[in-house]
Amino acid sequence: MRLYNVLLTAWKFLALVAVLSSAYIYLYPAVHGCKFPSPQDGSLAPFRLLALGDPQLEGDTSLPKATDPTFPSLGRLSDLSKTWSVNVLGKGLIDVAKELVKEDIPKLLHSYRKRIDLVGNDYYLAHVYRTVTWWTQPSHGVVLGDLLGSQWMNDEEFERRSHRFWTRAFRGAEKIPDNIFDYVQVVPEGSMKWDKSLITVAGNHDIGYAGDLDESTVERFEKRYGKVNWYITFGLENGQLRMLTRNQAAFAEGPRLKVIVLNTMNLDSPVHSKALQEETKRFLDDQIGSSAGQGYLDATVLLTHIPLHKQEGLCVDSPFFTHYPDHHGAGISEQNHLTESSSRSILDGLYEFEGSFATAGMILNGHDHEGCDVIHARGAVSDGLDNVTTSSIGDWTSLRREDAQKAKVRSDRSVREVTVRSMMGAYGGNSGLVSGWFDKKERRWRFEYQSCMFGVQHIWWAVHILDLVTVLVGLALIPLSLLGAGSFIEKQSNSVKKNQ
Repeated sequence: MRLYNVLLTAWKFLALVAVLSSAYIYLYPAVHGCKFPSPQDGSLAPFRLLALGDPQLEGDTSLPKATDPTFPSLGRLSDLSKTWSVNVLGKGLIDVAKELVKEDIPKLLHSYRKRIDLVGNDYYLAHVYRTVTWWTQPSHGVVLGDLLGSQWMNDEEFERRSHRFWTRAFRGAEKIPDNIFDYVQVVPEGSMKWDKSLITVAGNHDIGYAGDLDESTVERFEKRYGKVNWYITFGLENGQLRMLTRNQAAFAEGPRLKVIVLNTMNLDSPVHSKALQEETKRFLDDQIGSSAGQGYLDATVLLTHIPLHKQEGLCVDSPFFTHYPDHHGAGISEQNHLTESSSRSILDGLYEFEGSFATAGMILNGHDHEGCDVIHARGAVSDGLDNVTTSSIGDWTSLRREDAQKAKVRSDRSVREVTVRSMMGAYGGNSGLVSGWFDKKERRWRFEYQSCMFGVQHIWWAVHILDLVTVLVGLALIPLSLLGAGSFIEKQSNSVKKNQ
């Protein structure tokens, strides 16, 4: 009974810790006060975007294939069996044993650990997505590029990871229907469930950088995730967003909200595929042209992967470019930011409004796993900016958001760019909560952003391992309890017999 009492005490302690820790990981948005920012009157913002950055689903390309032998060293035994030399046989067996212990077994254990790690990582991402979605109830969702972990995988591996993306990591989410990308025709009211759909932006690990991006990588991405360049316009009716067709958007009265998904992977040069770059630039030019027809009541939200140009010191990632050798086309092989020229085209084309004013909206991107929050203001900014790092993009001045608040930069003369911190475990399982609503008093759209952090992946692992241990200890108590009860009954029976 002593063992039973010790285990029972241990189980009670484990159960208490397990319940509390499990409650935390499944209710962490409530614990951290995660919620979509709301208007001053406390009402629900009509546009509530759950923004997730760089999940980067890894693959098993480094693992042995199913057809590979589990212990390759044992394959040499067949050759050794043919030798008649005792010395050769003995030395060969020793070599096989060494290789088995030093190479084969460690590789096997590593492959098992890698497989467990891949599954655990998928479920960690799923936990973040599912928990935040359940608690905050977003109206829209987006993954801002680098959905997968490498652009160099073959089509078979791409399909496997994509299957895991939709059925495990983001289970319950749906791909944007193809008819939405060309929404010229009237879409039946209520047929599109935006709260169940997931916007997916193409990143460098999905389709490649400008120097290696080609038709095949774009084609397979669009097949599984949707177009790399597209847009949608919403009208605001009775405080609710209503999806508009192109014709409806052109003649709609009242506040409009345009959401643009832009492939910035081939916006800069040199590129591998000039045809694909021309498609991207033509799409951007079309959006710039249509933005000229936007009024003060309209807003633009840009969803992309690579952040705009910034000088060193504003964000963790500094400006950085590398190129392939000349004999491989000299295309861009890696970049941290867009060039100043491309960044200026975006800011001037999509957000410049009547000279010194800026169109309402927000720019959201990923790529920099640490995240960044920057304000791009029209013209020079000087008030209250002693020893403050700034950057410039044409007539725009870029500075950290906290510095912009100190300088009292006006919202109608600036646009906010948020590089959403990665949702990977190493970066705390971050989620971005973006709210947008039309401020009737200012007669202008307003956007706010809040981060919601879960914690590193070790927390998720530790809690579930603790839950498993607690269950196993509880199960071990059952036979011990039955044995103890049987022993007690036997003692009582013997005591009765002695008294008779």
